[in-house]
Amino acid sequence: MSDQLLVIIDPGARQTDGESVRIAKDVLSAGAAAKVCLPEGPEEFARALGRRGSRRPVVVGDDAALMRAVTLLHRERELAGCVLSVVPVGETLSLAASLGVPTGAVAAARAVLDGAERRLDLLADDSGGLVLSGLAIPPAPVRVPARTPMAAAA
Repeated sequence: MSDQLLVIIDPGARQTDGESVRIAKDVLSAGAAAKVCLPEGPEEFARALGRRGSRRPVVVGDDAALMRAVTLLHRERELAGCVLSVVPVGETLSLAASLGVPTGAVAAARAVLDGAERRLDLLADDSGGLVLSGLAIPPAPVRVPARTPMAAAA
């Protein structure tokens, strides 16, 4: 693949599951030209993401790392023009799983390399909070099962 990647490995992922981080890094590096960054904190994470150039950012980390990247790109007004990939590694992976991202390191890294771009909706509130998902405004109606009449007691 001719794609150039900037693999940003969140410090929490390195502490939580170093083996999965190593596997993801190996799979990504074998499949594409990859520059690997190991930021020590949120400031270095932001700096690495801001200096990505033409490389596609790949976050290796948990839901918090994914939301940090989305928030930074949104704040800089670069989210719409940037394909952001994630390899979920860590303790909290429910957001990534709800977005359909494989939660295994090998499967997720292969999806980064071979998968198709998928646009998601983003909702920002007045305080800067973000919701990332497939949104429907107004929301789809909730179906309530119809009550079935109970048999009369004899």
